[in-house]
Amino acid sequence: MQSDKFLRMLGLAQRARGIAFGEGAVRDSIRSKSARLVIVADDASDNTKKKIRDNCSFYNVRYTQVYDRYSLGKACGKEFAVVLAVTNASIAESLANILGE
Repeated sequence: MQSDKFLRMLGLAQRARGIAFGEGAVRDSIRSKSARLVIVADDASDNTKKKIRDNCSFYNVRYTQVYDRYSLGKACGKEFAVVLAVTNASIAESLANILGE
């Protein structure tokens, strides 16, 4: 049930235009400090996970690794989403609470 709530909230963030998609856009949002929560799919490559995790650690941004690329993409109305950053602060906080972080 928590997973459904998480994915619905992610869809809400997309409709509110509060998500950056793709490795480049996510890294830019981390560096500009607009990213509040970074989400990486479990099935992302190890290299992608490391790059994003290191950026989040350096810039002190929340990082989580959940679901697969197709579940994340479907929640956001796309075919797949490997890396995304939630830029809306209140939605990012709600997503982190759902995950228990």
